[in-house]
Amino acid sequence: MEKYFGSYVAECQIGFQDLLKLGRPWEYNEDEPFSMTILALRISRQANGVSAIHGKVSRGMWQSVWPGVPKAEIPIRHVTNGIHTFTWMAPEIRALLEKAGGVMTEEDLAKAEEWKKRVAFKDKEYWTTHQKMKLRLLQFVRANVRTQRLRNGARPAEIRETDQMLDPKALTIGFARRFATYKRAALLFRDLDKLAQIVNDPARPVQFLFAGKSHPADEGGKKLIQQIVQISQLPQFKDRIVFVENYDFNVARHLYHGCDVWLNNPTRPLEASGTSGEKVITSGCLNFSVRDGWWDEAFDGTNGWAIGDDTFRLEPEVQDEFDSFSIYEILKHEIVPLYYDQDGDGVPKRWIERVRRSLLTIGPVYNTSRMVADYAGEFYRRAAEKGRMFAESGWKKSKELAVWKDKVRLAWGKVRANAVTWNGSIRTTMNVGDTVPVTANVFLGDLQAEEVAVEAYLKAVEPGGTSKVVRLEPQGEVKDGWQGYGGRVSVEDSGNFKFNVRIRPSHPSLTQAHELRLIAWAE
Repeated sequence: MEKYFGSYVAECQIGFQDLLKLGRPWEYNEDEPFSMTILALRISRQANGVSAIHGKVSRGMWQSVWPGVPKAEIPIRHVTNGIHTFTWMAPEIRALLEKAGGVMTEEDLAKAEEWKKRVAFKDKEYWTTHQKMKLRLLQFVRANVRTQRLRNGARPAEIRETDQMLDPKALTIGFARRFATYKRAALLFRDLDKLAQIVNDPARPVQFLFAGKSHPADEGGKKLIQQIVQISQLPQFKDRIVFVENYDFNVARHLYHGCDVWLNNPTRPLEASGTSGEKVITSGCLNFSVRDGWWDEAFDGTNGWAIGDDTFRLEPEVQDEFDSFSIYEILKHEIVPLYYDQDGDGVPKRWIERVRRSLLTIGPVYNTSRMVADYAGEFYRRAAEKGRMFAESGWKKSKELAVWKDKVRLAWGKVRANAVTWNGSIRTTMNVGDTVPVTANVFLGDLQAEEVAVEAYLKAVEPGGTSKVVRLEPQGEVKDGWQGYGGRVSVEDSGNFKFNVRIRPSHPSLTQAHELRLIAWAE
């Protein structure tokens, strides 16, 4: 640490131990491990996750950095990841979209009305285009497997078989990503008998293509790859499950362009965002995914399929069993029947309508155009404005804020509140439409009323219940340093509530409400 951060602490004019304190839990202990994440959160004024779930999980994970602050108010927001659409969209699909609605520009990508004009392609024309891309994928996979068998010294007959392996007319499902254990690459194989029945249906066959790499030090990820390869060699899965070697951008593009369905089944909520599912929709592939990361926001019941539900289960074995059962059931009763519901020309019109819905609902939102606009609007512009404000007049306001923060930290130990009443009592059950008067006594010590925010806090008792914060104002005279505060809280839901009054530092130059990480709750 000293080797790499020595010049940094010198530039900041702080001691090295002071830096270490910033990277350790709130109750500083030299035995605690140093955390780069805690350091980053403490010296930053804005933080975000890369999906709504990621933001929520992060607020829970790092609540200790803001002791006493309710989880919902932890200042970690989110901007959901997006992909660069034209990098991953197949040229054939782009041509088809532009034929239907004109040339598509980068500026069009984040506009739903522009996508709507371009998904009016003819069903048969789309299906012909998609089948050509699928055949190209299968030819690529055959060549990959042929190279693999040649290298491994396979028999001539096994090498010749690669020319005919995989069926261009079969429903083709892809799975390709980093082989981290939480992504559960082998979840599909919990019940091999059920899987064999699905893939070997003579009238409605299904085939799976797997690809990916594990980190060199991830032994669990390596074992997952070995397991998939071994299962693919079982007689009942011959030419129905194939592992594609040497995963890279080229392998990924072939899979994104040619698969019918994209399988993604991480352990919820461990997938921060995920982007492979965003990439595949640009070429007409449909998502079949756990409701985690970006898919929890994008899935609407008409634009793909969701594995399991949105419940968090603590027991991994229970979750795996539940999700694998969901995979088999949805494949058997929804995905496979829809794909093979084809007209006399072999065109699955209802399937293609779902492809349209996928393009229309996901395309305009989960792209870098929208993502960068969100970052600019929610974070970068505000940071730039704040930076310019602090830099004015030789960093005058920055210096004033630093002095004020030191003052508040020194004085905060004396700040307290008590004698809280709601509606003149301590009632906890309220009804929609109630307007409840709140009072409390507050002692600020060496601080002035304008240096703090005194707030009423109301939270529903039931899990996931909403909360409300209302600022209170000084009332009456100061007596022995105690000041009365009061206000009224309108109740927006019925039920049982927890309530209290709290005090936090307040200054017009603060970037966030809990920037000083100081909060005092009434006794």
